Amino acid sequence: MDNEKVAKLKEGLINFFDTLHPYDFYGLYWLGAVLIFLLILIVILRDKVGVSASLMLVFMMLIFFAPPFLYIKIHKYLYGTEYQIEYIKQMKFANVLVIKGKLISNGEANITNCKLHTFVMPPQDGFMKDFQILYAIKPLKKDTFDIDKPLENGETTEFKLKFTQFTYSKDINNSDIYIYRECFNNKL
Repeated sequence: MDNEKVAKLKEGLINFFDTLHPYDFYGLYWLGAVLIFLLILIVILRDKVGVSASLMLVFMMLIFFAPPFLYIKIHKYLYGTEYQIEYIKQMKFANVLVIKGKLISNGEANITNCKLHTFVMPPQDGFMKDFQILYAIKPLKKDTFDIDKPLENGETTEFKLKFTQFTYSKDINNSDIYIYRECFNNKL
């Protein structure tokens, strides 16, 4: 790995740990208690192979899938947002795509910063429209935009996203844009 990738990974991890809420730690404490309880049960019931094997399977599933699930659920509850795209303009003469919309806070906590991870996916027709989200792996264009306006529960703010060097022969509409919102409160 080169130094640029390592620096980017380090920055991402530091940002992730800085944005953890105390509820994330409470959730991990409870998960740890459940995992320890499961390990004790597995040791106690080790003579009953079927029961201990199924408990070990539950343990392994919890250790891998529960932390991201807890993180997503807690942050959706605290910093939940919705977005509405009001305007998409694909300018042919300047190779620019402009997206205007609204970001609505509907979580329980106040938001100080939002990152909008925006994916422009190729338009699909027919049954492929249902699988369009898979194109987020290799979109036409993707970028991350920061919104540093504080938002309280129920408040709305407008955003304007601009993709430069965007060339595509078909028209882009609302269903071809996916925005993953990563909102948090820096002041905790």
